[in-house]
Order: sequence, then C-alpha cells, then structure tokens
Amino acid sequence: MDFSHNDPALSRPPKRLTGLFVAIIAFKFLKAAAFLLVGVVVLRFVGATRHGAPMEFARFLNANPDREAIRQLSAFFGGITIRQRELIGAAALAIAAVFAGEGFLLLARVWWATYFTIAMTLCGIPIEILEIWRRPERFRSWFYLVVNISILAYLWYRRNEFRDDFRPPRITAPPRGAAR
Repeated sequence: MDFSHNDPALSRPPKRLTGLFVAIIAFKFLKAAAFLLVGVVVLRFVGATRHGAPMEFARFLNANPDREAIRQLSAFFGGITIRQRELIGAAALAIAAVFAGEGFLLLARVWWATYFTIAMTLCGIPIEILEIWRRPERFRSWFYLVVNISILAYLWYRRNEFRDDFRPPRITAPPRGAAR
C-alpha cells in the first residue's frame, strides 16, 4: 500500500532554476562546445605535415591562410609530434565531456551537482592564475578568473539548492483503522 500521499515533500513540484543557474549551465555547455571543437579540429589534423598544415587549417576553418592566427596554429602544430597531437585532441574531448556532464547534472538538479561543479571549477583556478602570472596584460585571463570565482561563490552559496528534491521517501505508519 502506498502512503506517499501523506508526505508533502513528494507532492510538491521541483524548484525552478534561477537565472544564474541557467547562465552557469549555458556557460558550461558553451565551454563544452568549445573544447569539443578544439578536440575535433586537433584530431582531424593529427597527420598534417609541416608544410601542408596552413592550407589545410585555412580550408577547414574557411579562413585566409595568410592570417596570423592560422600561421601561429600551423607553427604550433609543426612543433609537436603526432602522439602529442593525439593526446591534446583526446584531452580536449575529455574536458568537453566533463563540462557537458556538469551542465547536464545541474540541469537535472542532481543534489551533488553543485559540489561536483565547485570541485571542477576549483581545479581550473590554478591554471588561470598561472596564465595570468605568465601574461598579466591579457584581459581575457583576468575575465575568466573573475567569472569562475563568481561561479564558485554563487554555487557555494546555493550548494544545497537541489538537496530537498532528492530526499528519500520516508516510511510512515498506515493511518489508524486502515485495513490490513
């Protein structure tokens, strides 16, 4: 016999996501898409030769082969081994999967998703600080650091947001006089 009608926690709808949670989820999916693109592009050009890479990159990205970014990308690719290219591509795909996982877990309102996102975001902070230490004039690095610290602060403040939605059902005694 089901007595879940006695528990008000089971009958209420789940909480709506706040605007900042939606923004964080969108940001996680955007980062996942960026790393997915990097992984696919790097793995696509694993076997690119030193002299053919600029034209292949330009053709694949539909860009002018004389652009500075294409030349830098080609020079970087020419300076690493095929195994390093494979590892960079695989790492980018793995990072994309982690970011997508964070987004989906937050979207599904899994109670420990905020803790997972806090832990994963904390892992990236030292890398951002190192990047700022190497090139303090780059605005982009400072911007990412501020955004990720803001995400950390918000998620820490709201870390138990979904915990009420995942309480295990309580076993209650049947009402008095109920038939057995």
